[in-house]
Amino acid sequence: MDTVRQIAWLSILLISSFCSIARAMTPQWLEHAQVDNAITLDIASLNTMYSQSTYLWIKNQKLSNQGLDAVDFISGSFKHGLNPDHYHLSELTQLNPSHDRLSVQQFDILLTDGLLTLIHDIAVGRLQANNVDSDWFIPQNEFNAVEFLQDALLKPHLKTQLNSLSPNTAEYHQLQAALSRYQSYVSRGSWLNIPSMPLTHLGERQKHIPLIRERLRFENKELVLSSKKRANYYDLFLEQAVRNFQHKHGLKVDGIIGSNTRKAMNISANERLQQIKVALERHRWMPRKLGQRYLLINVANYQLHGINNGNEALNMKVIVGRKSRPTPSFFSKVNHLVFNPYWNVPRKLARLDLLPKQQENLNYFYLHDIRVFTKNNGHKVEHDPYSIDWQSVSRSNFPYTFRQDPGENNALGKLKFMFPNQWSIYIHDTPHRELFLETKRALSSGCIRVEDPIALANFGLPKPKAQQTIMDMLESKENRGMKLSSPLSLYVVYFTVWTNDNGIQFSPDIYQRDKRIAALL
Repeated sequence: MDTVRQIAWLSILLISSFCSIARAMTPQWLEHAQVDNAITLDIASLNTMYSQSTYLWIKNQKLSNQGLDAVDFISGSFKHGLNPDHYHLSELTQLNPSHDRLSVQQFDILLTDGLLTLIHDIAVGRLQANNVDSDWFIPQNEFNAVEFLQDALLKPHLKTQLNSLSPNTAEYHQLQAALSRYQSYVSRGSWLNIPSMPLTHLGERQKHIPLIRERLRFENKELVLSSKKRANYYDLFLEQAVRNFQHKHGLKVDGIIGSNTRKAMNISANERLQQIKVALERHRWMPRKLGQRYLLINVANYQLHGINNGNEALNMKVIVGRKSRPTPSFFSKVNHLVFNPYWNVPRKLARLDLLPKQQENLNYFYLHDIRVFTKNNGHKVEHDPYSIDWQSVSRSNFPYTFRQDPGENNALGKLKFMFPNQWSIYIHDTPHRELFLETKRALSSGCIRVEDPIALANFGLPKPKAQQTIMDMLESKENRGMKLSSPLSLYVVYFTVWTNDNGIQFSPDIYQRDKRIAALL
């Protein structure tokens, strides 16, 4: 078929109804075929085209080269963690396009609908992000699958155009490789569950050690038993494998087999497979171009990355919102810094957190440099905390605002990074450095605390005087702000599976955001 007719056919798809033509064709199996996008067909125009034996994918009663590429693309959708049957692969394999005219028509429509749906799903995601994850606020790209296919059919190689749709990043490709590997674990029957067992250290004997060894051999084939007599012995080689496992799964790396390590080992291969599928879907939700210079914070693994021209220039630990006050996923731009900040305590935190502490200890506000205010005719009025009957104040009867002065006690530390957002979230320093030693760092009230705020400020400010400027500002001990000459793009994301130099890594689903997505995929 010539290109003009191909474009005409796709234009008809824009103004038509797949369900209508499915009913017109009457076979029961087609009547109930799953259609993910409402692709519409004008029946009169369709009948005119078919009366002229004009098809998109069939030429001389055989699949054209472009048709072969289209079917091959659909059959390979599993490599993206998608189900080929969502794109009519089962129905297509049952049809013989050379059998009769009705079969040709059915095949042509199903292949077109399946391909357009898959094009959309790989380009921007199968699911509507904010419908399946109420805490995801990074907009999905606008994308028109019909326009893409119209343009792709004009190019020499359709397969090349189709393959260009998925995220072309090393992480996405590594996740695809992990998907294949974990699918093989599922096909092998996964691993056996490890029963409860006492805390086990290097050099000890324990009857479930063989199960631990077999579990780890799925991912470390070199882990073999040297002697049957030592089957229950926790040796040095096995301990190193346990440490590697702990590091890979976001656990405390101590080589001790405890309940957390055992529970992580008992998560099935199929559950891990679903985690990887969710991660691939989330990558498809992301913008294809994040910019030359940006910050990416993965809430699920408590890490911040500073990227400059495709290279990681910064990497540090972060503390994020606890489960009851989760940090959302969003995009913004860091536009200014605050040195030696005041902490204007959010009203919710003031009522729920600080009020009970002051009621318990009337010296709390004095010891922590917290000042108390009310408003009178639009003006702030400061009150002496010792003059207030705090026992008469309640969460519902709460006329006060709290502010903490700059200093060693300040909850925001010595630096605050500001960016527009609807939750009053910011990135900041903290006086509690010891918390970065914790493996699980969902500890804040929603804001993001950073391990090395000076390095982050240095990344955001123009060179070469950034370091000296930062130190001068901090040493002044004065509350001062500074605008960034070039606002820094910030992506706060939630990936429970990611990759680094050590390969595939898993994090616990601390906010339970993956489960619904996995079910829908």
